[in-house]
Amino acid sequence: MKHRWIAGLLCAALTPAAPAADLFELGLSVDAAPETRAGFTTVEDLFDALGTEELSALSPAYTETSPATAALYVRGLPAEASFQSGSTTLRFRVPSLGIDVSFTGQTRDDSRDQFEDFIKANGDDILKRMLKELARVSPVDPVAGNPGSLMAQMGAQDFADAASVSGNPGGTGSSGNLFGIGLGYDSNSLGPYDQNVMRLPLSFGFDLSNGYRLTLSAPIYRVESEGTDSYGASFGAALRIPLTADWALTPALRVGAAGSGDLGSAAALYSGSLTSRYVWHFAGGLDLGMTNQLALYQSRSISAGDYEADYDLSNRSLKNGLDLAGPLNGTFLGNGARWRAWVIDTRFYGDELYSNSWQEYGVSVGTRVQAGAIVYEQMNLGVSYLNGENDVSGLKLNFGYRF
Repeated sequence: MKHRWIAGLLCAALTPAAPAADLFELGLSVDAAPETRAGFTTVEDLFDALGTEELSALSPAYTETSPATAALYVRGLPAEASFQSGSTTLRFRVPSLGIDVSFTGQTRDDSRDQFEDFIKANGDDILKRMLKELARVSPVDPVAGNPGSLMAQMGAQDFADAASVSGNPGGTGSSGNLFGIGLGYDSNSLGPYDQNVMRLPLSFGFDLSNGYRLTLSAPIYRVESEGTDSYGASFGAALRIPLTADWALTPALRVGAAGSGDLGSAAALYSGSLTSRYVWHFAGGLDLGMTNQLALYQSRSISAGDYEADYDLSNRSLKNGLDLAGPLNGTFLGNGARWRAWVIDTRFYGDELYSNSWQEYGVSVGTRVQAGAIVYEQMNLGVSYLNGENDVSGLKLNFGYRF
């Protein structure tokens, strides 16, 4: 596992080091000979490897007239490219999707170029079908199916905004408007691959009086996995609607985009969510909070480098969490400091994803600030552990501050 920053050091103590896995692989068999395999970092490198010069370097027996079959492994999706003896026609197949197309140029390199252009232009919806399948079979898809994906990040942001409320004591604080800035680092293990996520959440909240509050948020993040990079961001608006002093509903709308030229993948997502937050207060300053969220997601096409990508995803999610908080006196944080522990269960429904569920267990320490009639977490430093379907696990470090 690649070690980065403090979270990388913590993960090293929990997980044994492992060599990097290739996201893209090609296994070449010439004239039915045993397969020779090579790994690649980006999808462009994989396409380039189908050129005559590259295939000859991989297997010296290969010529422009040789019968050859190249087994392709695209982030976990098996495919095949082949040439018959003496032919320039490139045949491309994805058996799991029923894709079977051929390209004939003056040379095999011409055929390879036709194939690449066809894929980039989403000919016959092939790229759309492959991207949707990759969300199901690929552990490191940038759009959906893992905790570092755009879909997961969008839901987590709306949930965190609602769950950061500690109470609604009434009255008016010194300031009704709060800026929020944070820094987060996630180190995830997704099947055979490692994923590192750097997050920069930004927000601004407006006090609308009587416990009503509008929050605008724009988290930005970067994901690194096995030498590839992807980037994502979203913008959302959430309105807190108080039902009682301790219960509020928060509807939210959000739009986001993520993409990676290395992975040949990109998409825009739209979401709508409704989050309920209830807090019980007990003696000794203990608070028990319950947060429940229903969210809907729909993808839209977007360009990433030379690719016109469309996932055609439609999903919904349920996220349910319990948290317990209490006073933390006698520390350098001051008398207003508090500890907090939580468990959150996340489940996705609709189009099948690589990981449809995971659980988060975390603790944090911090201080509180009152904005209008609402008490929020002001400064917090937290750590949490993730565990989910299909061998998904991870460690998260979070720091946030509102002012």
